[in-house]
Amino acid sequence: MMWYTHVVFGVLFYLIAVLFGAPMSFLDIGMAAFGALMPDIDHPKSYISTKLPGGTVMPRFVEHRGATHTIEAALLITALVGGLAYWITKGYWPAVAFFIGYISHLFADTLTVSGIKWSRFSKFHPRGKIRTGTKGEGLVLILATFTTVMLFAYILMPEETSKNLGWAMLIALMATFTIIGKKLKRLK
Repeated sequence: MMWYTHVVFGVLFYLIAVLFGAPMSFLDIGMAAFGALMPDIDHPKSYISTKLPGGTVMPRFVEHRGATHTIEAALLITALVGGLAYWITKGYWPAVAFFIGYISHLFADTLTVSGIKWSRFSKFHPRGKIRTGTKGEGLVLILATFTTVMLFAYILMPEETSKNLGWAMLIALMATFTIIGKKLKRLK
């Protein structure tokens, strides 16, 4: 999946966690988006590798969709990033949000034809039907973005969203194409 699809999945997964009691915080949403990008630190041309200082070092030592695309890496990297976040914020939710984002990345990559091995200690290698950078990914991106916008509206204004569901869906659909319209044009 492309980086922007991973960001949407990270935010979506965190908003689902908000429904189950996680705090609604823009810091935590940002940490989930950051976590959703982190597994691709193993690819030299990934968005995160090109933006993070020293980001091009990791790809020299690990293969793409290898070690960083496992539950073990999710736990280890969350401990490192989460420890730093706790030291700065004195709260544990940024670490939880980061982990949720990381897991969302693994889930999204499972939907692709390459799939991933969720653990280095298992032979289980689930694969989906989506090809990265294609219209198939575009459809997934549209659905995930629309769901994210609707969920965000519901969390912020539950009564208004429920009362005016048709209008909320229309506005969410327009917001979806405003947010990702340019990205959809790049897909094959």
